[in-house]
Amino acid sequence: MTRPGEHGIEVLLVHPRGATFKRPLFGIPKGLLEPDETAEAAARRETFEETGLRVRIRGPLGTVQQKSGKIVHGFWATVEPESLSAIDSLGRCTNPDSENDVCRFYPLTKAAELMIPAQREFLDRLPPDSRAA
Repeated sequence: MTRPGEHGIEVLLVHPRGATFKRPLFGIPKGLLEPDETAEAAARRETFEETGLRVRIRGPLGTVQQKSGKIVHGFWATVEPESLSAIDSLGRCTNPDSENDVCRFYPLTKAAELMIPAQREFLDRLPPDSRAA
């Protein structure tokens, strides 16, 4: 999920509660598909469950395989207008779930530093118009 920030595009990342901060373990909201659910529907649902934010899917970003072997489907999304009030002035989600201890928007370069290495590929796949959305 992206949003325009003071210094350019910002990306929403979450950090699993209890995970170390010594390695880049931040990532996109994600989870398992429910029966008969599409990957896009799962992305909207998981994002809402983990962040409290409703999103508009703008397009697919393909898949990546993490070191663990897990396949992650990525989508470019933006925040729906009704969820903008659920983001504070520092870019933090005000209603995250208990699964994550951080839910925050970061500038693109900072996001790349914090992300799980395989998921960084999604940043390179963002379309040029994502910088304006």
